[in-house]
Amino acid sequence: MIHRLLLSAAAMVLAMAPALGQEVITCQSWRHQPIDVTSDGRIPAFVPDRGWVSVRPRGVEGPQPDGSCSTEQFLARLAQTTIVLTLRNARLVAFCAPQDVGADDVEAAVLIDGVDLQRILVDTALAQPVDGTPRRDWCSR
Repeated sequence: MIHRLLLSAAAMVLAMAPALGQEVITCQSWRHQPIDVTSDGRIPAFVPDRGWVSVRPRGVEGPQPDGSCSTEQFLARLAQTTIVLTLRNARLVAFCAPQDVGADDVEAAVLIDGVDLQRILVDTALAQPVDGTPRRDWCSR
């Protein structure tokens, strides 16, 4: 049922976007492993005809697991846990406009039940958007 709705919505967007002069963005529902999200927030996903890749959510930068203080390390673990729990409870996960950034690395907008993972992480203060602002000092929190 959900896949039928997704296909219907995608068909409508594809039909309307060229007429509106907007870029068409493709989203794919790849099989993913929520429990295996890496400590830096990468999501293992299976891409047909390619195999397993590591998907990095586009547009965010977060605390690092090997950060310079225990606060940054804790926040990195908290971000990882948030991603795992959000993916585990999701009905539909879509990887949109994927771009190769390495041999087995992909960067994509990750939509979880229609909500951008970037927004989830930024709204919970577990990441900052990559928009040109100076990198946050995670140790000062």
